[in-house]
Parts: sequence; structure tokens; C-alpha cells
Amino acid sequence: MQNNVFNEGLIDYDNVIDLFYSWLFSRLHFLITKYTMNAHTQQKVLDIGCGTGFQSFLYAHCGSSVVGIDISDLMIRQAMNKCKKHLNSNSLILFPECFDFVIRYNSRINSLITQNLVRKKNSTPSFLISDLFHLPFSNEYFSHINCCGSVISLVEDNHLALKELTRVLRPGGTLFIDVESKWNMDRFWTLCDVLLKNRLGYWSSFKDAYQPFLSLRQNLSIDYPYGERENPIDIRIKLFTNNNLKKEFSSLNLRIIKRWTIHSITNLIPSPILDTNRPSTLLKNLFKMLSVIEENIPFYLPGCNAVYYLQKN
Repeated sequence: MQNNVFNEGLIDYDNVIDLFYSWLFSRLHFLITKYTMNAHTQQKVLDIGCGTGFQSFLYAHCGSSVVGIDISDLMIRQAMNKCKKHLNSNSLILFPECFDFVIRYNSRINSLITQNLVRKKNSTPSFLISDLFHLPFSNEYFSHINCCGSVISLVEDNHLALKELTRVLRPGGTLFIDVESKWNMDRFWTLCDVLLKNRLGYWSSFKDAYQPFLSLRQNLSIDYPYGERENPIDIRIKLFTNNNLKKEFSSLNLRIIKRWTIHSITNLIPSPILDTNRPSTLLKNLFKMLSVIEENIPFYLPGCNAVYYLQKN
């Protein structure tokens, strides 16, 4: 990953006002709060690829001792600038509440923090510039590691990255991670978009669109246009299958406690259409209906993002 690529996205990083990422982060933050917060012990948490600190501040709000790392110097600077505001905040709002579901999830998250946890004083995260292949920490230093934002999908060698995370995680410690998933409705929509001459916004060739179906069980690497549509920067992203991830986790002595998917039913709407700052009323209403269905069915249906809660044996 190139530092300047993610520095380019700094201006809009905290300004999450589209349906796709608002739903993704709302669901992630709810699952983190519900399943990973420990009411009885002070967790030492490492937040990998912390960006401007979404999850770092979430863990710190519950009293955990948090270190966030990122390769982007501007992201880290922005995260540090947010510390004072976070320390003085009684309720948690990590990005703009542009949709009803964001308000609802923020309410549920704050309620969980108040009701289910022994509330400690807000701690202030520490932030460092670092890559995840050479973490500046001793073996078995952390009790919990958070690795969201599809970080493992963005690195060149996911095995070495996960091996390094496992090195600094204590036995019995936990890892919360999300990755880009290979199998979702976007595979179908990409094929359709080729026939529609890129009207949906996937900008894929026919060869790239049908390639995933030639090796159904294998992970897939694609070039993803990051940033503004008028002037995108292609970054390489790995899309994982569940079976390959299970083997990878097992080889590193990581046991799956729970897993979920995000943007399964909502991906009946092509993801580029959801990634807009000005969704129409019709789009918002359709998304609301699909999101309610997604909330009330098993979370292991194929979706854009696969989420895993793991424990080191």
C-alpha cells in the first residue's frame, strides 16, 4: 500500500455520508461493542490501520488502553487532533448521522456501553505511524487486536500480516477483523455492467468480470479504483473466500468464535450506486427495506465484507 494513496482520501475519510460506508461502519461498530467489549478487565487493544481513529475511539470510550497504528502520517495526525474532543464527550458519535439507521445504531451502541459494561473513564488512545509487518511491540503484548477497514485485503502478503498480528497477541486474546469477500452480488453486477457499458460504475473488462467464476474456491485479486471517479487511483485488493480464510486462521492457531457478513441483502443494489453522497429518496427507501431484511437473517450469507471474531489458542 502506498502512503500517498490513503493521504489522498483524508479529506473525506471522516465525512461518511453515503449509504454503503455508513451501513458498513454502523454494523461493524455495533458488532464490536456487543461482542468484544469486556466488562471486567482492562483490555490492551491494538487498532491496526486505524485511519483517523474510528474504532480506536470506540474502544477507548469503554475504558480500554488503545494504541492505533497506520502508515498514513496525515491520518495519524488527524486522529491525534480528535483526542481532546473525544475525551470530553459523554456519548459516542464517530461519523455524521446522515441516515436513520446511523442514529439508531449509535443509540444502541451507547446503550450497550452504559448497560452492559462497567463504565470507566474515557481513555485517550495513543497513535503511531507504523506498518503492520514490523510492529514495534514485544511478543504477546496485547489482549485484543482490531483490524477493520479491509486492511488485510489491502496488504501485499496477508499471511505475513496475520502472522505478525498473532505474534503480538496473547494466548487467549481475541482478534476482530473484516476483509473484502469474493462472493457477493457485486460479482453478478460486474458482469451486467460489462453488457451495460459501465453504466453501473464497476469499470471492469469482460475478462476481469468472468475471471472469478473460473476458479470458484480461490481468492481473487482485483484493481479497485480508489478516490474520485473522475481521477481514481487503482489499488490492488484481495477478495477472500471463507474456506481459504478458515485454513489461514487455523494455520496460525486462531479459532473462529463468530463470523458475519455485511452488505449481503443490501448488495441487491450495486455497490457503486450506494456509494453516493446524494442518494435519492427512492434509493434511501429501497435501502431501508433491504437493510431491515439483512438485520434479521443469518449474517453468514455471501456479502461484500466478511467479519470474523477470533481467539488465539
